[in-house]
Amino acid sequence: MKIEISDIEALVVEKIKIKVTELAHNSKLRISMKMELPWCKGEEYSSYAVFISDEKGEVDLDITKPVEGTYRDNNSMGLIYSLKKYRNEGKNIAENISIDEPMTMNMLFESFDEKKEVNLKRFFKTEDVIAKHICEDGFSGELFYKEKSNNKTVLMLGGSSGDTQALALLAAPLASKGFNVLMVPYFASEGLPDKLEKVPLEYFEKIFKWIENNKIIGSKEIFLHGTSKGGELALLLASRYRQIKKVVAVEPHAYCFQGLNGMMIGDSVSSWSYKGRSIPYIEVDNNIFWEDQKKAIEKRMIFGFASTYKKSIERAVNKEEARIKVENSEADILMITGKEDNIWNSYEGCLEILYNLKKNNYKNNVELLACDKMGHPMPVPYIIPISETLSMNMMGGVFSSGGTIEGNAEGQFKAWKRTIEFFKEPLAQKL
Repeated sequence: MKIEISDIEALVVEKIKIKVTELAHNSKLRISMKMELPWCKGEEYSSYAVFISDEKGEVDLDITKPVEGTYRDNNSMGLIYSLKKYRNEGKNIAENISIDEPMTMNMLFESFDEKKEVNLKRFFKTEDVIAKHICEDGFSGELFYKEKSNNKTVLMLGGSSGDTQALALLAAPLASKGFNVLMVPYFASEGLPDKLEKVPLEYFEKIFKWIENNKIIGSKEIFLHGTSKGGELALLLASRYRQIKKVVAVEPHAYCFQGLNGMMIGDSVSSWSYKGRSIPYIEVDNNIFWEDQKKAIEKRMIFGFASTYKKSIERAVNKEEARIKVENSEADILMITGKEDNIWNSYEGCLEILYNLKKNNYKNNVELLACDKMGHPMPVPYIIPISETLSMNMMGGVFSSGGTIEGNAEGQFKAWKRTIEFFKEPLAQKL
């Protein structure tokens, strides 16, 4: 048995190719994988697939579908995206996230007469990426950059969890591609609201000024990358600040919404504010969620927040006031969403944004990447096992972020690849 793997050591976001030759023809080959997240030892994940070799005695994982296993497609990344927990010590993988150590994945190849092991190393950043803590008057954050970067600076905005540690899983690989990446909190940090409520937009004016004047990454053109509530925020900022020239909004929405207190809805105030006043927003009726959840549990169906947001928008009498005026932006915009997003109805929101931009003869580039069978995953592939974030038992039912494991895996990779391309492309030439 001869094992050919394209990249034994690579960035976590890179695809690998796996091919096994010199097998007996039409024989079984079992490949299994085990992995622990480097910051959460003891929580172990595994996957496997069984193949039948062809007449040449070969199995190419990008061509051959498994006859049995944790995934179904002909895809060399299937063993990685289908990883599921098989040993649980009760640790929280969302705590103490670190990108300092690589992910190590143990692969075992078994034919009828032979066994071989291979260890993959998957790094979060290349060796030339520098991580620097930024502590300025008015804000703090983490900067990832190279001494020889492409001089494009991306301000990265996370979602409603407020966890900048998790954001590093996206920021570090992005910096490895040559961008300066600054990730900042916007609530639950010193000088900011404790909850995602009335976050002051003027806070970002200090950050924009620092980016423009910084000796390391100084740039007059600011790029934004925002996910979920961070996508809502990125579009809102772009609609108000002309120095923002590119926006990647992942799983965003067309409206400003009520603030959040953890997972559930918070006080009746906006998520955002300016000079102490709430930005107009749509109230989210939590009773809708409880009603829909009860019905879903009775019918043994999954549930999420998407119907709550959809119905709250339909009932709102201030939709136009609360709508984000994206047409006022001067940025090229890439929106990325899953057609089966079950956290909120972001696909419908993106379609509404496109409609309004067309109606207002938007002069800059705008693009929607809508992925089939994708829900609301983190927009970077092959790191956190999708099985961890796709669904969870809740109150006698199953809460789901939407989509399938295969659909989310494919969407994550498409989102990542298109994001890199989009940020590298020259700005649109205005007419």
